[in-house]
Amino acid sequence: MSGPPQRPVRRVAAGEAGSALLVAVLVMAVITTLGLAALAMTDVQTDQSAVERQRESAFNLAEGALQQQGFLLGGRGWPRTAAQALPASCGQTSTSASCPTPEALVPASGPGAFDAPDYAQGATWSTLVRDNTAVGQQAYTTAVLDRPSWDANGDGFIWVRATATVRRRPRTLVALLRRTAIPLLVPRASLVAGALDIGQNGQASVITTDATAPPVLRCDDATPGCSEYTGSRGKKGSQVSPDVVRYSPGDAGTPFVPLDTVARLEESATVLTSCPTTAQAQGIVLLDVPDGVTCRFTGNGDFNAPGAPGILIVRRGTVDFAGSGHFYGMVLHRNLAGRDATPASGTPSPPCVTVTGTFDVSGAVVVEGRCGYHDQGNGRLTFSPNDLNFSITGVAGLVRNTWRELDGS
Repeated sequence: MSGPPQRPVRRVAAGEAGSALLVAVLVMAVITTLGLAALAMTDVQTDQSAVERQRESAFNLAEGALQQQGFLLGGRGWPRTAAQALPASCGQTSTSASCPTPEALVPASGPGAFDAPDYAQGATWSTLVRDNTAVGQQAYTTAVLDRPSWDANGDGFIWVRATATVRRRPRTLVALLRRTAIPLLVPRASLVAGALDIGQNGQASVITTDATAPPVLRCDDATPGCSEYTGSRGKKGSQVSPDVVRYSPGDAGTPFVPLDTVARLEESATVLTSCPTTAQAQGIVLLDVPDGVTCRFTGNGDFNAPGAPGILIVRRGTVDFAGSGHFYGMVLHRNLAGRDATPASGTPSPPCVTVTGTFDVSGAVVVEGRCGYHDQGNGRLTFSPNDLNFSITGVAGLVRNTWRELDGS
């Protein structure tokens, strides 16, 4: 008995259609695409990280330049006059003492304080200082760039702008700095000198003071040349009013203005090594000329102004006010050359401070040591406590809410 017919057995495993290979190729293609995408994403993120690092490096360099420029504006670095104006801009090749030191940032060649690899690829920086556009103005605008590079309006505010570029990534920062004034007390007397000589005829008051600040002469009244002036001798009309003079020859070796006070004044002073004009000798000024040089002021301009006094510090040489101007503040002659107006023997030295014109002083005149004060013109010295209120520049402080990065940098 025979059964149903048998079907042939299909041998699938031995088939050669290639569908498995196609699937494998497709899977490998998908994996490769995903790998390339991941690699490309990693590459992009690496580039973005490099860009961010370079921008951060540029920011740090700009901030360092701004901070150093601000530090230099402290003390005597504050530009109060046109003669103290900073360069139009400072950079890696600047040699001005008012500019940041290139070695402290990134110099044009060679290593600097910023020595990371990014800065070795042609990093650049620059700073500029500009006055604010109006008194009290605290908003930065592009109009600031056209302002002078000193405190022209005298309000004690100045803008500092710093730009740094690292790997072609620029960053620009600006900040408004304020002059921090520190009050400084100085001893008060209408006149301190080693001798007094008033050459005018008559008995009109030449030195006017009060009982709190009489003239102090560091010489012996019995010494010829110590005090040559017309006194009242119990009558009216002394050239010193009131007619009270204190003689203190034993104090000639002790500075009337303490040395630490002088040092702080000189730190904030404009230093001049040749005889200045009246316009240059404004504010706190240190005149450092060789002994034997006489600086003679013949103009009719004023030194400083009422309510805005100054100090003229003279180390050596002599000063002659031969004009018809007015000095508000203190004339301080340190007499470092040791001139003696009333020596025991020999020829007296010329007085350290002389008035030969119609020059007036409101404030005080102090001549250290034994050197004298001579008024042979028609000038007047009037003790004025209000013109002896001084302040020195401390740090240049940052004004709140003015520090920012400019858009587009």
